[in-house]
Amino acid sequence: MIQKILHRLQTSLYVFIPKGWKLLAFGGSIALSWWLIFTLWLSPHITLGLIAPLSGDFAVLAGKEMVTGAELAVAEANQARGVVVGDRRYGVRLVIADDENKPEAMLRAADQLRNKGVQALITSPQSSLNSLLVAALEIDAFPIPLITSATDPVITFQPPNQASDRVKNIISIGLDQDLQGAALAHFTYQTLQAKNAAILYNPDNSYSRNLVTAFQQNFQDLGGRVMIETYKAKAVNPNLSREDIDRLQNNSQNNLSDTKQDFLDRLQRLNQQQPDVLLLPNPLPDLISQGLALQELAIEFPVIGGDSWAGIISANLPLLENGFFLSPWHSRLPTPENQKFIADYNRAYRPAPRSNAALTYDAVQMILGAIATQRELSPGAIMQGMQSSTFLGTTGQIFYPSFQGRSMVINQVKNGEAEFYQQLAPVPKTPQ
Repeated sequence: MIQKILHRLQTSLYVFIPKGWKLLAFGGSIALSWWLIFTLWLSPHITLGLIAPLSGDFAVLAGKEMVTGAELAVAEANQARGVVVGDRRYGVRLVIADDENKPEAMLRAADQLRNKGVQALITSPQSSLNSLLVAALEIDAFPIPLITSATDPVITFQPPNQASDRVKNIISIGLDQDLQGAALAHFTYQTLQAKNAAILYNPDNSYSRNLVTAFQQNFQDLGGRVMIETYKAKAVNPNLSREDIDRLQNNSQNNLSDTKQDFLDRLQRLNQQQPDVLLLPNPLPDLISQGLALQELAIEFPVIGGDSWAGIISANLPLLENGFFLSPWHSRLPTPENQKFIADYNRAYRPAPRSNAALTYDAVQMILGAIATQRELSPGAIMQGMQSSTFLGTTGQIFYPSFQGRSMVINQVKNGEAEFYQQLAPVPKTPQ
């Protein structure tokens, strides 16, 4: 209980708690009270804002993970006596607002945190639209740095001179589709030693289209051959909740039988061309129908995909057994940074962290590292600090500008589980 109280003090109240004083401080309530009053009123502080879906469908998968990841990073910064700015040490304070995974709630949350004087914002990856709305608001009202793992192409622009004014204050640490396509092409050609790649995708879906364009260009530049089948997806409600998506997956055998046959015909045509690998860069629930079709084909070559595979529930992962897919992070990533994060997280929380916790932890570290480098709290100085150096964190290397690449993880589906396969070094984007 005492550990949890100390952790909360270090996170929300920017309190420095020297390790040797913990038991002494909590042994005398009067001394502790005066010490807290002194610390809270006289210590300067950096305020970071976190906007996350704390209610609604993504509260457990994203919101709570983002909060715990940010809390851990802030607590560790305060335990290390904060960040030096100018000639003073600053504690770090975290303020949190709920975006409910809705654009209008995201704007309310941004306005709420603006009034609390945050130096930087971290936003939810669940909706790139939400992040864009906050960015548009910020340029007019409070042009502070915004860091997100959302990957809308407008956010993850290529060269910096192509950025519009409203997104120049945004840094994405997620896996945008151009980077995924380039990384998958190199992995396919060099690691899997595949020279002929089949692709089945929906060109009307921007995620799939952007990933395929980057994969095709990089794979052909390496000397590979590409064969493509496209399809038109049936109309799906774009506002499906997480529960609706899971329900579709749980009833996939019944609900997706029609589309399965349609995909089976296309996959058979690709199979006749004798590919070495099959790329399925598609969203749910199409991916489940394609997995059902693959079961009937009993193909022997590997199947690969992007980070959309991460949304597949465990009951359906066996449909893509032995397949490979990308993610920004895996708990078994064998780096010193990740091993430390896992150990620290397990001491503070239960259960084990997911990728949203790791990404948010890195986002906080990235902001505080920039402030420490620049020794300033102005928005321009913080952005310059994040832009001027490579960040090495829990999820790997992150370069800025984003077109220079970031490290990623290849997962392999084994016995229905997503197992760590290898970490990929950053692969720069190829200009389109």
